[in-house]
Amino acid sequence: MSTPTETPNVVIENPKVRKIARTILDGIGATLVIVMAVDAATGAFDLVAVTTPVLAGWSAARAVFGLTVDNPNTPT
Repeated sequence: MSTPTETPNVVIENPKVRKIARTILDGIGATLVIVMAVDAATGAFDLVAVTTPVLAGWSAARAVFGLTVDNPNTPT
């Protein structure tokens, strides 16, 4: 059971859950950027057909998380 927060419009009250979700999203983003950089640097493989849609989905997920979870939980 979580303690009610004084911050209005909080979507995820538990800071541990927010941190885990943010870490997972950012870990996916970091991995994606590394894969895309290596892909661009070599002709050994071509993953653009996979990385481009994943980048689009990740960007949308990270933006939505930032706007709906991070921003309401940031103290002013």
